[in-house]
Amino acid sequence: MVDVRQGYENNLPRRVITGRGASGRLAEVCRGRGWNRAFLVSDRGVESAGLLAPVAASLTAAGILAGASAEVTPEPPLTDVARLAGEIREAAVDVVIGLGGGSVMDATKVAALVASRGGAPADYVGIGRAGGRGLPTILVPTTAGTGSEATFVAILTDAAAGTKVGVVDPSLLADIAIVDPALTDRLPPAVTAAAGMDALVHAIEAFIARVATPIARGLALEAARQIGPALERVCRDPGDEVARDRMAIGSHLAGMAFANASCCAVHALALPLGGRFHIPHGVITGCFAGALMRHNAPACADDFAALGTALEWGALEPAAFADRLDATARAIGLRATLDRIVVPATAIAPMASAAASNRRLIDPNPVAVTAADAERIYAEVLHVGE
Repeated sequence: MVDVRQGYENNLPRRVITGRGASGRLAEVCRGRGWNRAFLVSDRGVESAGLLAPVAASLTAAGILAGASAEVTPEPPLTDVARLAGEIREAAVDVVIGLGGGSVMDATKVAALVASRGGAPADYVGIGRAGGRGLPTILVPTTAGTGSEATFVAILTDAAAGTKVGVVDPSLLADIAIVDPALTDRLPPAVTAAAGMDALVHAIEAFIARVATPIARGLALEAARQIGPALERVCRDPGDEVARDRMAIGSHLAGMAFANASCCAVHALALPLGGRFHIPHGVITGCFAGALMRHNAPACADDFAALGTALEWGALEPAAFADRLDATARAIGLRATLDRIVVPATAIAPMASAAASNRRLIDPNPVAVTAADAERIYAEVLHVGE
């Protein structure tokens, strides 16, 4: 826990609008801020789910829509984000709207920055390299998991290097985040499960991170209170609107929490594995959470008890808390998904080295994680083959 006597900083979205149907206010919100030319960013999944057309139609009817792209792909490559930035710049807009999951919102954040400030997305990879804000952004999540609408982190893919990279700077924070749980109602079960478990891991890691601020810890606990009773419930009954609402708000709070603390070793191990084998991010974080919390147990007994209580699991001992995370990953189908993927034994050591060298995520972890530790955990969790 941070020593408050030394001071701390928090960075949050400038405005947050929540509630079922809130996405229908986009045109009104733009007009209220004096934004008259909007560029709408999305992907084919959102389009095929029928979520893109109503938003585009409302912006068009208001005379605001000046450009659009539904070409964002999962784990967006730097080259794709550069192309998107060019389209935004050419449209001469004054606000960029990202409607989608984490990939769409991350691409929107970086493309809006590059469109305004110039250069290439690769120029901004790293921590604190934005140099100022880009075009204003409105981020509207259609999944309940990444919390990207609440963070100043964007994860992209460097296809040439075969790795995921991060753009991390408070300048990426959305001007407005609109959290409309109704947009998540038609999520496929597998996406609901993976995204929801990722939100849970965000809350846990934000709470235990060595750099967590008091505000981050409070947000993480409230996120846990929302997610705990809802995650398995919404996976069993996708039509449960109360559970959907709780997951949407819980994901958003967890995003604000880790943006003002950090993710930790679960995410450090997830990045090289996901970058190389293209496994859904939430599947990885969900399945690795138990093993990493066992590793963290010596430093986290009180925190795990507090989190267990917030999640309505009870004030569990560390081993039982880790076991419950494993059980949740099995109950919502994540473990079965990961078990179908065979990872070559030769991949373990390079991934472990990459994970252990990610100081942004390893240093905040409550217990040190070496490359040897990472190898052991990879071998324990993954289906390793020749």
